[in-house]
Amino acid sequence: MDGDEIAGICFCSPQSGTDTSAGYVNSFAVLRPWRKRGLGLALLLHALRTFRDKGKVRAALHVDAQSLTGATRLYEKAGMHVDQLSHEYQLELKAGVDLTAK
Repeated sequence: MDGDEIAGICFCSPQSGTDTSAGYVNSFAVLRPWRKRGLGLALLLHALRTFRDKGKVRAALHVDAQSLTGATRLYEKAGMHVDQLSHEYQLELKAGVDLTAK
């Protein structure tokens, strides 16, 4: 917090999917005016310490590797590394557009 304003958030879960030995970072964000000040790293390191203190041996999160915010660099700075890569396909559906195969 910065006064009454939220500067950043880090919401976590006590397990990653069915893996009870790993904590999971569900949502993580630092608002633009507070970026590049160390807040993101501080939040993430606090979460990782909390996981460790609760007996977790790993921590996980999902990130958009194409993000322009530098999120992947922050996670690597905290000691995290890529474990899996996945692809997501999307199609914007618009009303009135015929999507039937021809």
